[in-house]
Amino acid sequence: MEDTTLAPAMSPEEIEQTTGPESKGAHSSATLLAFFALAFAWSWLIGLGARYAMTESQVMGTLLAMVSGFGPSLAAMALVTRFSHGAGLRDWLSRCLNWRVGWRWYAVAFGLPPAIMLLALALEFVLGGAIPASPAAGKIPLAIANFGLVLLVGGPLGEEFGWRGYATPAMARWLNWRLTSLLIGAIWGLWHLPLFFMADTPQAHLPFLLFLISTMAESVMFGWLFVNTSASLVPSLVMHTSLNAWFNIIPLMPTATGHLRPLALMVGIQTLVAMALLFRASESKAADHNLA
Repeated sequence: MEDTTLAPAMSPEEIEQTTGPESKGAHSSATLLAFFALAFAWSWLIGLGARYAMTESQVMGTLLAMVSGFGPSLAAMALVTRFSHGAGLRDWLSRCLNWRVGWRWYAVAFGLPPAIMLLALALEFVLGGAIPASPAAGKIPLAIANFGLVLLVGGPLGEEFGWRGYATPAMARWLNWRLTSLLIGAIWGLWHLPLFFMADTPQAHLPFLLFLISTMAESVMFGWLFVNTSASLVPSLVMHTSLNAWFNIIPLMPTATGHLRPLALMVGIQTLVAMALLFRASESKAADHNLA
């Protein structure tokens, strides 16, 4: 029977070696900076091109916008290939896509985001706020199909191989998983910055600081999954998909509610969950040490 227990966090050596024997070069400070530069350059430059393309062709602009979101994962794959060639890339992808991590991790990954959202909505109701209709009302089949679309082009595949699959082990040479997750969360939030200046994006309706706190809290949750599932990305992919897709069902965004409080309540709950994961007493001792 498949082991479904909540395993202890990975040891320092295990996290640092998750890109294979070539990891020393792939995890150098210069290479890590190259990863962030490539990820930002790809996404920001192609995203800018998408804005201009929209004026000429809606289809071309949309395609470029989708491609721009793959900067982190493509940068990671390029650098792993540079230091390990084909065999190392296959080994890295095999580790990233290891799905045998126990069904409970998938239950947590899929269920935690909507649980937090529904709790925030309940608090909004208790505080006297009106609960609007779901954005998916009358469109249930489309909302279900949207989970697959979100996985493919809505963030998870384009980002997780970079932020968790590459950057987390690389930064583990200097920091423990807690600090690594917080720092990656801040960088992840900054990576989204151009979207705040585009009128037709969800971020355009949000304060950047609130969004940044959210990405840092979410990064802790993703990082916690990563170090507790032998550096598998599959639970993180599931959680990222769940998080983004449930926003199209549970009305929390200002565009659905007309004001910011429901989303702020959600971010507050996310922050409390992240703090609990950061300081939980049962975490393995190895995860508290510098992963160098």
